[in-house]
Amino acid sequence: MECSVCGQVNTDNASVCLSCGQPLYMGGASIDTTRAGDKSRMVIAGNIDFPLPPPPSPSSSQPPKPPLPKAEGGMLETPEKEALSQTAAVADANPIPAKPLYLPPSTPSPLLNVPTLAVPMGRPAHMIYAGFWYRFLAWLIDIVILGTVQGILAAVVLMTSAAFVFRGSHFSDPSLWLFIGAYGVIFLINAILSLLYFAWSESSHWQGTLGKLAIGLKVTDADGDRISFLRALSRYFAHIITNMTFGIGYLLNVFTSRQQTLHDLVAGTLVVYKEVTPTDLTNNPAVPARGSQKALVLLVWIMSLMFLMTVILVGQSLVEMPKYQTSETSFKMYEAERLGSQATVAASDYWENHGRFPLTLEAADFRQTSTQVRRIWIDAESGVIHLELGFSPFRKKTLLFVPESDKDGDLIWRCRSDDIDPQYLPEHCR
Repeated sequence: MECSVCGQVNTDNASVCLSCGQPLYMGGASIDTTRAGDKSRMVIAGNIDFPLPPPPSPSSSQPPKPPLPKAEGGMLETPEKEALSQTAAVADANPIPAKPLYLPPSTPSPLLNVPTLAVPMGRPAHMIYAGFWYRFLAWLIDIVILGTVQGILAAVVLMTSAAFVFRGSHFSDPSLWLFIGAYGVIFLINAILSLLYFAWSESSHWQGTLGKLAIGLKVTDADGDRISFLRALSRYFAHIITNMTFGIGYLLNVFTSRQQTLHDLVAGTLVVYKEVTPTDLTNNPAVPARGSQKALVLLVWIMSLMFLMTVILVGQSLVEMPKYQTSETSFKMYEAERLGSQATVAASDYWENHGRFPLTLEAADFRQTSTQVRRIWIDAESGVIHLELGFSPFRKKTLLFVPESDKDGDLIWRCRSDDIDPQYLPEHCR
């Protein structure tokens, strides 16, 4: 029998092909060995298909089949061993050249056209937890949005209050208190609006504020699930603790294993990228920030702290400068006034001894000893002593000492100035 797969000729009663091992009776095919005339016919599923070739005649050149070997105990060999034995006998008597293995036409296999299913791949580790700068940018966007809305509401409240305050020709106490209370209302509105904005947004199905959504971030719990409103509320109030640490609470983002800030650690929350799933968090339980990011954030924090301290010191200097300038000016003014008082003593002595004022102060044995006075002189007729100041902001301005007689005929001196504001003069010169 010829194999339908490889074309190998096998014995009539063989059950498998000797070349490829293919079963020779498939799909319910059987051989009907009954004779219809002189021909045998193959019956497939009970239907006559085609006639089989006649069996070889005894006069054929093929040798007779050798007797089947018996197994031990009188049992026949299995069909496979029987076929192998028959084939070996036939091959020894009449060797048949082996045919090449039958190959079907090169048609594309239907398996090659089956679409393959994409295997889901996990996210890269550095794309799991939100870094410092992404969170900072999201915070800036939130501040701009929230500040704009709060500013509009504050303007509405102030304009409404102003309409009541200025409705008359003058302020009334109730209206003034209403205007002052408007600032309390603005503060309350801003606090409630900020609380609802952050707590409601982060606990909603969006899982983030508008700033976080714009950057592609979301807030989850430690397992990657959506947080409740109470947890979002606790996270909002935990910002107060973070803000009291001079930025150290935010700096923890680059030093914790899951890049959490202080308020994240308090509330038990995470800030991750929008596409992150709970499976990604399970596969990446700890992904700290890279060393370069830590160094950069730490450097920026130090520079910001130094800048803040500089601003505070400069602001304090600007506040204290007028006071310092006033105290320094007062000190110089008193020094000039003391020099004028010494000049009046010398002029008084000269007047008592000579009955008149000296032509010059040098004639009264007076010498200028202060650097705060450019020059000093006396009017011999009136006896008025002039001091021209030499310090800023009163450079070239004059301090006068005017002589007067009391009821006993003694000289007394009045200190005044015609070009200096009295608030900068010594008390007895005003």
